[in-house]
Amino acid sequence: MEADEFDRVHQDPDPIRRAKRSTALIETYRERMAELSRLRKEAIEQAHDAGMRYTEIAASLGISKGRITQIRSQPSESE
Repeated sequence: MEADEFDRVHQDPDPIRRAKRSTALIETYRERMAELSRLRKEAIEQAHDAGMRYTEIAASLGISKGRITQIRSQPSESE
C-alpha cells in the first residue's frame, strides 16, 4: 500500500467508512504478509541450494541463524 492510500484512510472524516476501509486494508496486508513470508522462505532455500550456508545467509540478511531456522520451519500456506 502506498503512503497516500494510508493517509487517505487516516484522514477520512467518516468513521464508518474509515473503519470499513481500514478492515479492507488489514486483509490486504495479511495476504501480502503471507505471500512475502513465503517468498522470503523460498529465497532462503534458493540461496542455500546455490551453495550458501545458512550462517552466511543469516549474516547477509542481518538476522540470526536461529531466525533462519524459525523461518525454514514455518509451515507453508498450502500445508
